[in-house]
Amino acid sequence: MTRTNPRLPHQTTDIFLTDGGTETWLMYKRGFELPEFSAFHLLNDERSAAALREYYTAFAHVAVKLGTPFIFDSLTYRASRDWGTLLGYSSQSLAEMNNKCFELYRECAAEAGLAEENTVISGCIGPKGDAYKTNQDLTAEIAEAYHAEQIGTFKAAGADIVTALTLNTTDEAIGIARASSEAGIPSVIAFTIEKDRKLRSGETLKQAIETVDAATSNAPAYYMINCSHPVDFGPALASEPWANRIRGLRANASSLDHGTLCQLGHLEEGNPDELASQYVDIRATHPKMNVFGGCCGTDYVHVEKIGRALLAAA
Repeated sequence: MTRTNPRLPHQTTDIFLTDGGTETWLMYKRGFELPEFSAFHLLNDERSAAALREYYTAFAHVAVKLGTPFIFDSLTYRASRDWGTLLGYSSQSLAEMNNKCFELYRECAAEAGLAEENTVISGCIGPKGDAYKTNQDLTAEIAEAYHAEQIGTFKAAGADIVTALTLNTTDEAIGIARASSEAGIPSVIAFTIEKDRKLRSGETLKQAIETVDAATSNAPAYYMINCSHPVDFGPALASEPWANRIRGLRANASSLDHGTLCQLGHLEEGNPDELASQYVDIRATHPKMNVFGGCCGTDYVHVEKIGRALLAAA
């Protein structure tokens, strides 16, 4: 049976929801160990696979209740070659895990009654190196060659879009956008900014977006901000053309800096109602934004509150 192609965020003004801080939920709410902060390998174990099914089905139920499309961002943040090697996976076994992730999402969507046209499967890419260190030796050309392998796997598995999360350099973003364009699949670039409201590489959001667009002929379908909190990235936004390229937010539940969050040893869930209100305020001044989820410390509770608040304000 032919699958119905879903609408994508850059093709409509409709609100889309996506998931939250999968890894922090798995570690702190279900007690699973994530070597190299990797989650895809949990699909190999019956108990952890059941937890993942519970997690994603809960999000799909939220989307059904609120009448929105839902973007399943795959567990493959650390399923690229270098990370896979550290975890003992070959290129073939990594490709198999990518496919297994996508199968899980389609099953969760069907279980929740989420229509095919509202089910977006996103192949998730993470940085080649550590997201919170600046890899100055990574050029756009090296990044393109490296990420093309995983993007090709996504394309073959039927992903609708590619989303690169927690990027902190424009060179890596350029490489991913070029590789996605070459593969014929839309890309989304999500930058992470620090307390100084800049990327770790020192660029402002404006500089980063304009640099990537100029180098790729506007290849990314849109941009997002993730793994930051509204108190940090909110002031970095402006009512200028470059900011209209940002269509999505995946904020942390807490405003603590990345280094502190990584060393706490417990989950910081913040205030979901307050976070939802902050999303509403940002969208009021940036109405082109239409993709909303969470990052560290968030789960389906946060995303449902965010979705309800945004729809009520629309």
